[in-house]
Amino acid sequence: MDYHIVLADVDALDRDVPIPLYYQVKRFILDQIKNGSWPIGWQIPTEQQFCEKFDISRPTVRQAVGELITEGHLSRRHRKITVSKPKMDGDFFSKLQSFNTEMQAKNLAPSTQVLTLDVRTCEEVSEKLAMEKDTQFTYLERVRYADDDPIVWVKTFIPHNAMPGLASVDFEKFSLYETIERQYQVRIERVDRIFEATLANTRDSELLGVEKGDPICYVKTEAYDQYNQPVEFSVARYRGDRSQFAVSIGR
Repeated sequence: MDYHIVLADVDALDRDVPIPLYYQVKRFILDQIKNGSWPIGWQIPTEQQFCEKFDISRPTVRQAVGELITEGHLSRRHRKITVSKPKMDGDFFSKLQSFNTEMQAKNLAPSTQVLTLDVRTCEEVSEKLAMEKDTQFTYLERVRYADDDPIVWVKTFIPHNAMPGLASVDFEKFSLYETIERQYQVRIERVDRIFEATLANTRDSELLGVEKGDPICYVKTEAYDQYNQPVEFSVARYRGDRSQFAVSIGR
């Protein structure tokens, strides 16, 4: 599809209405995405082409495109701006459920790649969970997928003495939380989570299919059982271009 053909059929922006020009450009791009004219992976016209068509400045185009990138409708790769897959609304901060359950509820097919599964010590985790420095943990490192797209890279620590045998479970087939409840009668009752915004590093790029420097949602989790005992510490790195989280707050 030729950019000039696409833009040739577009009416000029309406300068007689109190709607900012950048927002009109933004709505035009969204309309092209929603009606299927610009499919996922489609490279949008250049700033210069927008400027010539609509007789607007580059900052106006950049504001429209920048907001769409932030909202996840577009993505920037090697100076090219393309249409992105829509972000997934995550219930991660409002519901206590497994990744598999959450993806299935969204009609997405979850899958897992286990990178590491062993038993080790970690002083930093021991300190966070108020345990002895030489406490052993089952360490599980995974990449979680939705419809074959990598969504999150997560490292999990489970106290080994409380739940021995986890290192022999095939976590590419079985859910961690379901295994903990079924095999050890331990029910996760509460989690504390801390959210941070950070930038993708080289390993994020390799595992999540993002560019180095892209936005990453970094989440730390401490999980507690029905007796208020710590049973999990994890750090997760979510793709910023595919994830957004909703929180409902009441008085």
